[in-house]
Amino acid sequence: MKRTDYTPLNIIERMNSKISLISSIAALVLFVLIFSFIDYEMVQKPVLDQQKQEEESAETKRRLTEDNVVSSVSVVAVGDNLYHDSLISAGKKESGEWYYGDYYEYVRDAVQAADLAIVDQETVLSMDHSVATGYPKFATPIEVAQALVKTGFDVVYSATNHMDDYGSEYLLNTVSYWQNNYPEITLAGIHNSQADADTIKIREVNGIRIAFLSYTYGTNGFGYSGDEACYLDVFSEGSEKIGQKIQQAKSQADVVVFISHWGIEDEPMPSEYEKQWATFLMQQGVDVCIGGHTHCLQPYGYLSDKDGHKMLIFYSLGNFMSGQKNFVELLEGMGCFTIQRIREPDGTVSTQVVEPAVRPMVMHYNADRTRFRVYFLEDYSDELAQEHGAYVELNGMLNIKNLRRKYEEIMSINVKPSTGTNLLNVKQLWDGTLLDPLGNVVLNTANVTEYQYYGKLGIDILDYTKDPAYGYNELYTDK
Repeated sequence: MKRTDYTPLNIIERMNSKISLISSIAALVLFVLIFSFIDYEMVQKPVLDQQKQEEESAETKRRLTEDNVVSSVSVVAVGDNLYHDSLISAGKKESGEWYYGDYYEYVRDAVQAADLAIVDQETVLSMDHSVATGYPKFATPIEVAQALVKTGFDVVYSATNHMDDYGSEYLLNTVSYWQNNYPEITLAGIHNSQADADTIKIREVNGIRIAFLSYTYGTNGFGYSGDEACYLDVFSEGSEKIGQKIQQAKSQADVVVFISHWGIEDEPMPSEYEKQWATFLMQQGVDVCIGGHTHCLQPYGYLSDKDGHKMLIFYSLGNFMSGQKNFVELLEGMGCFTIQRIREPDGTVSTQVVEPAVRPMVMHYNADRTRFRVYFLEDYSDELAQEHGAYVELNGMLNIKNLRRKYEEIMSINVKPSTGTNLLNVKQLWDGTLLDPLGNVVLNTANVTEYQYYGKLGIDILDYTKDPAYGYNELYTDK
């Protein structure tokens, strides 16, 4: 055959090779496109569609919830308003006037912005400044009560271990002062008659009725006697009586707030006594429990039972105002939550406690203890910390980084609820000794300290030269 194509054979081979390569690449691209399409249609698209449906469902649920909110109450609560001698004396101005309102100036806006604000007035009040003392027996000038009211607090609870420091006379005078001068303030935990003790303290806000109960583990024993039991609400009244009081409150209100003065001083880990009472309170139907007395923060979260009832608990909000100097005593918190009334699809109305949070705060005072202020941690600074009266004694440990770290450490504690009941009907003395109804000492070996808790996890929380090795753990699964 006559050849008419004079193209060299090697060139033809190279062309054929290129064509084959191009064909292979095209086939590969087509395969990738087909595989990607199949992967998207069969794997990715269903996942994305599911996510979209879940997001739309969540958004619909959120909108339905918002649309069904009948009313709501924003609540803030703080810990122990405990005036030591230096705080008392610093309130006397050059004019001779006694004034403490400026102590609260940096948290006043947050207090007043809430629909309801709660505070622990730890001690009895005194109109005689020569009697006002700050340790070991406490009596606080009435001007402090005036400052709390002007700051914006609506509920004052006072079932504390210091309420008998000067005997029943001062306790009764304290109740009378609140009742006569500030009848608009809801006072819980202390009483001047059996009739008052039998009355559930209820405050109605935005159409929601909120009941307040306030109990202390006991007192320091300076002047309290059993004949005056009606004047002060104490846990040693027993679980049966307290359970009846809770049911009485539930029958009259939409929400029950129970305030507990308990725990071990300077210990961030809730004690077995706290945990047993917390479980009992939840089982009785308490909606919110607010703890104090420990002088330091403890974790917060929800407890729930098998029937779906949930109780928000702040085991301790620590101090609010004090002159104490330990590192954990200077870190405190403002508990925040919202009470909502929700109209259900079937027309019934239910009440929910939502949006819990703790805003960390710092108790600040200068070196000569003439200026006292409480700050939100977010507003505090290392410059202020270096001016703190406890800065030198704490060897420079007081700074923003360490305060935030300590807050994280405390809130990372995973508190396991107790199933025990042996501490519900004991009497606790000021030194922590527990006595049964017959006066016998009750041994309690279930307590675990914060250091022991982290030690079991292999974490040394005393060594602040290393970065923390823990992550934030929810207190309970439904927090």
